[in-house]
Amino acid sequence: MNNKKHSKTSRIEAVIIALLFIGTALIVPISTIATNTLTDETTNDGSQQSDYTEENFILDRSYYLIDPDPATNSADNDDAGYKKDAGKDQPRALALYPGEVIDDTPGRGRSGKISSTDTDDWYFFSAGVGQQIVFILTLPTGFDLNISLWTADSVMVTSSNNSGSTQEVINYAPTYTGKWYLLIRYVSGTSIGQYTFDVSINGQNDANSAGDAPNTRPAAMLLTPGTYFGYLDINDPYDWYKVQVTTGQGIHVTLKMKDLVYLTDFDLQLYNPSGTLVYEGNEYYDDEFNYPADVTGEWSIRVDIYPGWVDCPQPTEWKYYSYGAGPYNLTIAVETSGSIPGPIPQPQIIPIAKTFEVTNDPDSTKDDFAYLAAIPACNYIADGKRYLAPIIYTGDATPTAYYDDPTEFGTVDDMTQYLIDDWNDYLALFGKTPAQYTLPEDPIEAAAQIATNGWTSSSTAVVAVDGSSFEDTIKTVVSRTKTLARVVDIDLIGSDDPKLNGEFGYMQLIGPKWGAISINVTGITQQNSAVSGAILTQVFPKFMDVGYDDWPVPYDGIGYAGDIYFPVTRSGLWSALSGLSNTSFDSLTITKHAGDRYRFKVTSNDAVINAVVTTDEPSDMLVFLVDPQGNLRAPMMPAWNGPVNPIHVWNGFENPPENPWRTWNPGPHTEFTAEVLHPEAGIWTVIVVPRNAEGANVKYTLTTTVRTVNPDRAEATISAANAAVIASLNHYPLLYVTQDAVPTATADAFTALGVENVIFVERGGIGASVRDKLPTLEKDLQTMQEIVDEIKSYPTSENYVTATSLKTGEGYFASAAMLAAYHGSPVIRVEDAPDGDPAAVAERIVMWQRWAGDYYHGSRANGHLPDYREPVEQNKFKLLVSFIKFLLNGNASILPPLGLDAKRYWNEEMHTYFHNYVDSLGLDLEGQEAYAIVAPRSDINMVLHSVLNGNNSYAGQIPGITPSYSNNVVVRSVLYPALIFANPNRNSTTSSLMNYPEANSFLLNDGKRYYAYSSSVVKSTFSSHLRTYNGHTFWVAHLERMNAGASVYYYSGHGTGGSGMSAMYEQNEHSNYPDQIWWDAWRGYMYDNWRMVRDVISGNVWFNPEPPMLYDIVHYKWVDENFQNLRSNAVFYMSCTTGDGDGPLVFLDHGAVLWYGNANTGLCPEADIGDDEVFKETLIHGESVGVAWSKQVWLHYRDFTTGDNTSMYGPASMYPISSIQVIYGDPSLVIYSPEWQAPEPIDA
Repeated sequence: MNNKKHSKTSRIEAVIIALLFIGTALIVPISTIATNTLTDETTNDGSQQSDYTEENFILDRSYYLIDPDPATNSADNDDAGYKKDAGKDQPRALALYPGEVIDDTPGRGRSGKISSTDTDDWYFFSAGVGQQIVFILTLPTGFDLNISLWTADSVMVTSSNNSGSTQEVINYAPTYTGKWYLLIRYVSGTSIGQYTFDVSINGQNDANSAGDAPNTRPAAMLLTPGTYFGYLDINDPYDWYKVQVTTGQGIHVTLKMKDLVYLTDFDLQLYNPSGTLVYEGNEYYDDEFNYPADVTGEWSIRVDIYPGWVDCPQPTEWKYYSYGAGPYNLTIAVETSGSIPGPIPQPQIIPIAKTFEVTNDPDSTKDDFAYLAAIPACNYIADGKRYLAPIIYTGDATPTAYYDDPTEFGTVDDMTQYLIDDWNDYLALFGKTPAQYTLPEDPIEAAAQIATNGWTSSSTAVVAVDGSSFEDTIKTVVSRTKTLARVVDIDLIGSDDPKLNGEFGYMQLIGPKWGAISINVTGITQQNSAVSGAILTQVFPKFMDVGYDDWPVPYDGIGYAGDIYFPVTRSGLWSALSGLSNTSFDSLTITKHAGDRYRFKVTSNDAVINAVVTTDEPSDMLVFLVDPQGNLRAPMMPAWNGPVNPIHVWNGFENPPENPWRTWNPGPHTEFTAEVLHPEAGIWTVIVVPRNAEGANVKYTLTTTVRTVNPDRAEATISAANAAVIASLNHYPLLYVTQDAVPTATADAFTALGVENVIFVERGGIGASVRDKLPTLEKDLQTMQEIVDEIKSYPTSENYVTATSLKTGEGYFASAAMLAAYHGSPVIRVEDAPDGDPAAVAERIVMWQRWAGDYYHGSRANGHLPDYREPVEQNKFKLLVSFIKFLLNGNASILPPLGLDAKRYWNEEMHTYFHNYVDSLGLDLEGQEAYAIVAPRSDINMVLHSVLNGNNSYAGQIPGITPSYSNNVVVRSVLYPALIFANPNRNSTTSSLMNYPEANSFLLNDGKRYYAYSSSVVKSTFSSHLRTYNGHTFWVAHLERMNAGASVYYYSGHGTGGSGMSAMYEQNEHSNYPDQIWWDAWRGYMYDNWRMVRDVISGNVWFNPEPPMLYDIVHYKWVDENFQNLRSNAVFYMSCTTGDGDGPLVFLDHGAVLWYGNANTGLCPEADIGDDEVFKETLIHGESVGVAWSKQVWLHYRDFTTGDNTSMYGPASMYPISSIQVIYGDPSLVIYSPEWQAPEPIDA
């Protein structure tokens, strides 16, 4: 960054602001500026009610899907279980499902109503040649009705026309296999009559056998290649066939039922001559495969029903909706060859039955340097094979609680115990128990002991300087005690005030006296609107919106929008307005809060700023940190706000009078802190200001410090982390020295092992004073480039880069080195990037998103950075000139788009800083780079790894709240090929499909329209490679499934701002049918429209955060309480904001191996289309999660890895909301497949 340039621009800005304050005659009064529409595509989306009018659905909004033929909430379920009148003509006939249970749900009821004004009821059902249709109609007393049977071509084939109330009976043998239509016609009768009927499909003719195909494999019916029809129902769940095949031939099987029977799915299974299941066809509806036979003999084919009646959940405490019956068409051909997707590759590791334990030391990094020394003993390459054993931290009692109770419901040690349990269970499969080894607390002693215990001899050792004793320097830059007078200035602007008609709404000059602004729009009468109730803009010099108030009004109801409170980050022009029309609210109130501001200088990027304001008595005093460019950088708006109601109880439902979930207002406190981990050098501002307008004057003490990272600590730490990687690649011991001496323990280890040569890793010459005291220097690596070159010289080094940060002062570098050693990757430090710290830009981005967002049922729904449809020049001087002209003539057309497309240019800046550093080290190689960020999100925020995903690279992040936490995720990732076998139900997959598209489409960046069939794709991919898939909609069913074990889980539904997951209520007083006891099902269904799981409206199923279709909210606090060990489940999400909240950590806390999903607004079906392709790539074709997602990025979002205009300005990227896709875990993770074999461990 050119600091001189920015300094010059800042001086010009100051001049302009001074002129504005003086009120020079050259500048027209602000209130008289002409109105002109200014482009501002920034939005923040809360709950919005809307009738369905298009194919795009934004999560955390309500949509009322228009049912073209709605059910009623009548007391009975006529006609035929549908709660509505059967069709009046054949095209509108209602489906009947003979062969299924009769339960008075649609198509499974057996009564109807008819009258002189409702004379025709049409139904249809399916039957086949060789069967017998029997339809019996029992008439109401005093009525005469007739029935007739019709073909699909509208030809009547038979009828029953008895007089009076005599039963009508049709008994007919179908002449084709498919759909048949039944008409019940009124002849006479008074008022409304209720009839009952029975429909049966008797007999079978499977494969022209005049009977039923056998239900067991040994009795399978022998067929020759050809096309056959068959039939399945509740009493006949399987049909078995077999065919003779020769080795090398292709067994080409096609199963069709979609056009034969309505809303019914059958599946295929193929068994080899030995009776082993080898392949399945599990598409939703028609299936086809061509399997290459590898042995000669009789191969068996089974046809069954999905979800069916047998191989489906059989709960006893709740109901599950089973369905499926009818005819199918089966074609068997024997081809000259066959082809199917190959097996998913299994990473090859050899586990070592040993556990290395490090005693957690929260006050230093001694434990972490000791950890590094263990890496080459438990994570190494020898003879071309990867050997692995876990390293764990013990004694970390840090709570893994994120909401209103900081002690619930576990600790990092509990998370570690899940890992230990899985490791021990895996070893027990082979009759082994791990050898336990606890490392000495001193890293030098630990390294020496590990070396002499783990190696009998080694002529070469890797040596690094122990950096655990280096301390950073702390300087106090502001120390003030002062009494702040509580002064406010209030502007009350009526909705009809001409001052609101300006370009930016009500605009005013705000000077340094004022510390914060709050906005309130009152008397809002409009609801269900897509616009914000209140908007705050820093017009000049930032030229950007900074706050939106979206919930609970206008989205969920009438009332006020008074949640915006924002510090005055820069003196200048600020504006406030409502996005509503001036007839939809009464007034706009702007309150300015007086505050104190102090400036201080930061001389190095490698620093940490900490500002603390204290008071003697509890108060509402806050402190803010503002960077040299006027961006708010601390504190971070919390992800959760308010208490958590009991499980299944909404937080802020229907906007109660007391709504603590909507506004951030910290309770009275005596200390408040703001911290910036990645500041840029320059002049910073700290602001002290009260939160509220009311209250007494407050005496406070402000202490602001700058902690500068000790260069020796940085050099020693990065050197040691990479030394561990180099030692791992060679299976050499890692030993430590001090800056100026070889400790006795290290010298003794040299002697005991016969060390003659050392590879000395001493970035920055950190070991210059001890260099000549070592054995022969085989290699002396003094620069980052030399370290990188050494690591990349090994053939087992992958195209992988591991990045971390040292700003927290904690030992995340240790687990980063563990992951890097597994991949043969260098460990880099993001703050070393020479052009600028990408983590600083990430802080800026996430800070803006959090503050620009709004709380939604207690969880922060992030704002969306402004974007624009074409390049925007990033020239501050030109913005100044344009703004002056605008002030002179009121012509807004000369202004650039508000926000200057920060979405592109901020993210691009962040990506460029990171990529340029990687490129400067020669790490931008052929093919895609894999990047792993190992750091808490509060240190390196998730947006960095998100923008590294694209055509040129893929990325993920190992998050955590302590080094032990991050280590648990890393160790579970690298040992995943073994640990997954501790999951007894690893062959099972599951989902919570609540809000999902089924045939909706979206225009992606290539200009093509893509269709999403999400539940169908989930069903087929989650069943691929012989997996067993069962989805659920009830929380209790989901909980039971997750705790029993599964290898993959997908959630598609509302994020409720990221606060919880949705489920179906078993019974719901807010439903259209409050007395109904509902069913769990494999996917969600439109219960308030009286549609069951087999039926989808308008290509979507959509639950709402309010009636109708209200979903059951399960806050992550209660998910956390109820989850047990998830045993390496890979978790995928399509929701709103969840990835930026604490939900992902709840899953990782409980032993999930990876979390993938959205960290901002989820858009349906756009995001679903991407997820569908990810599932195909990962679960069918065996791509890693990161690679699979990276292939989708350019189609859906801006691909910053290429900067190609197709992705920058394509239709998907320009859609006015955005997600931030994140992967928490190793992005190179390949998901388990049932073909895998448990790796056999060796003894320690």
